[in-house]
Amino acid sequence: MTDDLTLTANGRTLSGWEDISVRLLAEGFPPSFDINLSSRDPATGASEIVRPGDACQVALGGDTVITGYIDRVAVSVGPEAHVIRVQGRGKTQDLVDCAAEWPGGQISGANALEIATKLASAYGVNVVMAAGADPGPQVPQFLLTYGETGADIIQRVCRAAGLLAYEDGKGRLVLGRVGASTAASGIVYGGNAEAATVQLSMDQRYSEYVCALLSQDLLLDIGGAGFFFDTETDSGVPRHRRMYLVMEQVATDPQAFTISKARWERSRRQGRGTTVSATVDSWRDKAGALWMPNTLAPVALPGLPDGSSPLCISEVSFRRGEDGTHADLLLLPPTAFTPEPLVLQPVNLSDIAPSP
Repeated sequence: MTDDLTLTANGRTLSGWEDISVRLLAEGFPPSFDINLSSRDPATGASEIVRPGDACQVALGGDTVITGYIDRVAVSVGPEAHVIRVQGRGKTQDLVDCAAEWPGGQISGANALEIATKLASAYGVNVVMAAGADPGPQVPQFLLTYGETGADIIQRVCRAAGLLAYEDGKGRLVLGRVGASTAASGIVYGGNAEAATVQLSMDQRYSEYVCALLSQDLLLDIGGAGFFFDTETDSGVPRHRRMYLVMEQVATDPQAFTISKARWERSRRQGRGTTVSATVDSWRDKAGALWMPNTLAPVALPGLPDGSSPLCISEVSFRRGEDGTHADLLLLPPTAFTPEPLVLQPVNLSDIAPSP
């Protein structure tokens, strides 16, 4: 089969897997796989070749989609079949599972790319920027919190820099903007879409987002107003619904941070108000490229409002079983991925000398 799944481990490549599930993400990491095959002879098969902890690669056709490690191998025997199940995840699993490490527990004068690179290096993970992305501003000093994982910290610094963090097929951690690539074709009712659900929601959206800065800086030592309010509106909400937000962090520019926080809340909730779940009949678009996370794709489905397309692929699951070959896609508007503004180094008012 052109798009057979192959698992490579210990210098051996295994194919002929019967039940296949491969999951790739745009929001978060690592990717994962869950595959199995059966044979009549319990003395032979993949269980003699692969072991938990082995480094491996998973490919669909000629495209490597996961480079990582085997987590679990299960062997089941019965009257007529011998089933071998193999589960694993990409290399960034160690950043999710394990503690963050860096000598001294402090990183100074580094941007999101540099911080992620330092933390990922402890676990042999390379970090790259997606095309057109910027690593963001320098963080004067970043202190690691005891017990935090590398993924916790990397996701936080990436949000502050307006970046998504996800893993590519080579096992690298990728930092990129929303919609890093565009598919050659999309999801079309009456075409490649076998089943689809368009969900429009209003329960988590508000007509007004009033973001309040109730600063402790009453003497205006850091140059911001002691009290400041910003209101952002969502014209798509048909009735009066107001949300109040209170800033819990003190930024160097408190007013600008308050405005950005209100705009993020509105944009993200607008985006999350439209979700599309679709099952398509192929793992690839019309140009032969695999459906991949953080890819923009045109969508033409009943129930989707005009102007909503293209949407960004948040998650894709490639699967094959008794019902055939399918790809399950979760798509959302690009605004749904707007990273949350964060203050990585909150201003400590006690460190500010009083004005003469």
